[in-house]
Amino acid sequence: MNSLLEFTGFTPTLLPSQQYSSSDEWYSALADIHLAQLTFQHNDAVLDEDDARDKYVARQLFRRLASDGRLDSGFEMKDNRNSASKFRLYSEDLRPSNVLIDKDLCVVGVIDWEFAYAAPEQFSFDPPWWLLLKSPEYWPSGYTPWMEAYEPRLETSLRVLEGEETKIRASSEIAGGMASLSLSLSQRMRKSWESKTWMINYAARNSWAFDFIFWRFLDARYFGLNEETDYHARLGLLTQQEIEAMEPFVKMKLEEGKERILVLWDHESAADQLAKVMV
Repeated sequence: MNSLLEFTGFTPTLLPSQQYSSSDEWYSALADIHLAQLTFQHNDAVLDEDDARDKYVARQLFRRLASDGRLDSGFEMKDNRNSASKFRLYSEDLRPSNVLIDKDLCVVGVIDWEFAYAAPEQFSFDPPWWLLLKSPEYWPSGYTPWMEAYEPRLETSLRVLEGEETKIRASSEIAGGMASLSLSLSQRMRKSWESKTWMINYAARNSWAFDFIFWRFLDARYFGLNEETDYHARLGLLTQQEIEAMEPFVKMKLEEGKERILVLWDHESAADQLAKVMV
């Protein structure tokens, strides 16, 4: 949502304002925002017509996965739409530089809460990106080298976390709460990393990372082999309405690329434009 307003002239009157009762609804809202940002970002949105189709198809398929409840369930083929969703306080910006410690290395405070919000609990079960102090998109040579460097740091972090969980279980005051958990936090983080379900949430939250993660890591897991890792093999998955909306969308993005300007959308015009792509 922040990127939608930062990089486009989108009107705030059309931002989501309702409460969400399930994680499926939350994922669907994020998927819609990805498509909205691509639609309304006038400058630097696409490289060429194939890039425009790649980005359009990826977002329509991601919206489909969200509406079908398949983002909430990860890569497992199960329907979670009737299961209870839980939300936890989650901070996009929680990292070592925002944690205050005293001379004895005890945590005394956490600052910079402006990016904290109630999110599906699985966001909190993903391994923290900041173990390398740089996110994947800023790592030299990209995601694969980042993951190779990250994994041993994650193992160190999980061993420390497991030690703390052992101490908690030994405390009679809170052992009951730990016993009620089907999996501990360390187990959930390890599962998220090994299954790569963390990539689903990372792509859902970060528009700048979405396209690379979708085509390189998510597409084949959900839809099967795609040797070219692009839109060509996935056109058959689109609805007729989505296909009919694609070429006018591509033409619009190519025309926008001819002139770098800031376009400010009013409510009515933005709503009409959204209706053309949210099919």
